[in-house]
Amino acid sequence: MTPLQQEQFHQADQLLDQQHYHEAAQRFAALYEEVDEFAINRQLVRALYEDQQYAEAAFYAIEHLNDYVTSKELMQLLINVELHAQAFIDVRVQLNALPKWHDEFIGQVEQAENEFAAHYQTTLNSQLKQFYHLGDGSFSEQQRRFRAASHLPLKQYLIGAKFLVRDPFVNPLIRSSLMQILQRLHLTGKIDIYWLDEREHLIDLAKLSDVEAIPVVSQVEEMIKRDFSQQDPLSYQMFDQEFRLQLAFLYPLVELAIPDAGAWYQALTAYSKSTDQDQDVILAKQWQNQIARLAQQLGMH
Repeated sequence: MTPLQQEQFHQADQLLDQQHYHEAAQRFAALYEEVDEFAINRQLVRALYEDQQYAEAAFYAIEHLNDYVTSKELMQLLINVELHAQAFIDVRVQLNALPKWHDEFIGQVEQAENEFAAHYQTTLNSQLKQFYHLGDGSFSEQQRRFRAASHLPLKQYLIGAKFLVRDPFVNPLIRSSLMQILQRLHLTGKIDIYWLDEREHLIDLAKLSDVEAIPVVSQVEEMIKRDFSQQDPLSYQMFDQEFRLQLAFLYPLVELAIPDAGAWYQALTAYSKSTDQDQDVILAKQWQNQIARLAQQLGMH
C-alpha cells in the first residue's frame, strides 16, 4: 500500500472500531478495488459481517480462502460469515478438505443447520421444492437452482440430490456436478444414478474419488503434456481443455468410458492417423462425439 492507501486503511479501521460498520465497509471495499491484500480483505469481511451483509462478506472471503484457514480466529470469522449466509454445503465441503479444522467446527455447522430448519421452515420448503424440480428448467435455470441449493442444510440437500441424479431431464453436466459435491461431502451409502449411457448405475458413495485421483485421468493428462506442452503449447491447451470438459460429463463413471487411457488419448488427439481397425479407439471416439454433441447443445463448443 502507498502512504495514502495506508492512511485510508487506518481511517476505515477507526470507523470499524467506532462501530460505523456500513461506512467502514464502503471504505474498505473502495481500497480493496485498488489493492488486493489480505489485510484489507479481512477488515472488509469483518465490516460487512457486522453490517449484516452476509452474502457480500462470504463473496469476498472466498477470494482469500487459503488465508482464512491459517488460524483458528480467522477460520471462526469465515465460518461465522458463511453460516450467516446459509452457505451450509460450501462450509461442509471446505471443512472436509481441511481435516485439521473439521472436528473443531462441524458442530457449529450442524447447530446452524438445525436452527435454520427450525426457524425458516417455509423458506426451506420453498428452496427444496425449487431444487427438486431442477429438471423442469432450461440449462441456465438448472445451473441457478443447482447453485442456490448449496444454501440447503445437508439433510434436505441429500433428499434433493439423490432424486436429481436419477432424473433424465436434469442436464448430465449438472448430474455430474452433483456427484462431485456428494464426493466432497464424504458420505457413505449407495445411490442410483442415471448416466450418459441412459442406464441406471448403483454407486457406493464411500468409494467415490476426486476426479484428479482417478488413475486413467492422470495417465491421459501425462500423455497430452508429454507430446504437446513443449512442442505445441496451443494444442496442449486445447486438448487439455477438451479433456477437462469430457471429464465434467463423464464423472463419476470415468473409468467405464475410459478403460484404456491410450485409446482415449489417440481418439482425442490423432484420430485421423489411427487405423479404423482399433476397436478401443473407435469406441473412445464415439463417447467423445456424444459429449461434443451434448456440449454443443449448451453452446460450449
